[in-house]
Amino acid sequence: MTFSTVVIFGADSDTGYHLTKRAIAAGYGVLAVQTGPRELDYLDRTGAESMRCDMTDREAVRHVFAGRDAGSLAVVCILGGTPQMNTEGNINAIDAAVAAGVGRFVLTTSIGCGDSAAVLDPFVKMVAGRALRAKEWAENHLRSTNLDWTIVRAGGTVRARQALSGTALLTDSTVVTGYVSLTDLGELLFRALTSPRTAHRTLAAVDSARAHNVDGTPLVAAEI
Repeated sequence: MTFSTVVIFGADSDTGYHLTKRAIAAGYGVLAVQTGPRELDYLDRTGAESMRCDMTDREAVRHVFAGRDAGSLAVVCILGGTPQMNTEGNINAIDAAVAAGVGRFVLTTSIGCGDSAAVLDPFVKMVAGRALRAKEWAENHLRSTNLDWTIVRAGGTVRARQALSGTALLTDSTVVTGYVSLTDLGELLFRALTSPRTAHRTLAAVDSARAHNVDGTPLVAAEI
């Protein structure tokens, strides 16, 4: 799990912005890949190298890794918004990392995917079902690779660039439901990325003050 630079797909999100700053503060280089429609200079001001990429263009995604030492890279993928980004965008990033020879990959999805589907209210399933299925396809695709992968399923996100709560955690629970701020999610992704104990694990990211296990069991932080 040795790497010196983090490639962040979706660095222009609130979560990606916090992760960018956190990684740089810890001494890592960051390639901040922006997936939105315009360049954002606040990422450049963090000290990160930044570029824009159309995540639906496989060749453009592969080009992100061109000329780079793949052995020194780790990837964090924070994509969403549309079913196309949840599947095609994530899968393009996974395939490009595999082709380049990257070792470490962290994928962000959502509680409600895969074996956590039972926690969702039927109305939420009806509204978000297509997006969750798309993210689940990306999860399964990642598990089929030889990457050193970790999947982080986020709880319902609270959009705010704010101070860390101090109560956010990663858990192995597949019956947890709750919320997490986008800032806290960035911090939890950094912890997942840098811990060798998260390899080949699927974890949920929630704020313990706003989450619970639906079966009534205590919510326990994952040992990472």
